Amino acid sequence: MQLDIAARFAGAVVAASLLAAAPALAQDTAPFQLAQAAAPKAPEPSAEQMKLANELLVANGEASSFDAVIPNVVDQTAASFVQSNPDLIRDLREVAKQLSTQYESRRNEIVQILAKIYATEFTTQELRDLLAFYRSEAGKKLVLKREDLLKAGFSSIQAWSAGFAREMEVRVREEMKKRGFTI
Repeated sequence: MQLDIAARFAGAVVAASLLAAAPALAQDTAPFQLAQAAAPKAPEPSAEQMKLANELLVANGEASSFDAVIPNVVDQTAASFVQSNPDLIRDLREVAKQLSTQYESRRNEIVQILAKIYATEFTTQELRDLLAFYRSEAGKKLVLKREDLLKAGFSSIQAWSAGFAREMEVRVREEMKKRGFTI
């Protein structure tokens, strides 16, 4: 199954953002703890909901969309040492490769985090319905075509954005001209 480019990118961005924000979050956890204490706790999902959520993540392709998170975090961490130790780049790359292999088994932790979110947000019946869809021919087709659909969508949106930007440039110039400015 092809990996979902957008989800891989999003996963890498989320992981990098969390790593970058960790020191700041550690320094200022009191407001978060207060907000968390005030928020009602969602009930723990049942074992059946967790099982169905895990099956859904495999069926819809999301389980494999986070395959790049661990290697990306390891690579980014090793690369952060290159700036202060540029002579060690080869060794740091080798260490990153070694550690990526060692920590690959922890990928399931990521899937379990997502499974718990799905199991908490959807009822057992909703999970069954979603799973039925992703196991149907239309659902399987969506999973197989998702990467191509996203690529085509991103490309089309970029082309639209470029045209819209040109249109806005003309309109801004017109409006500024009405105010006596030529730009």
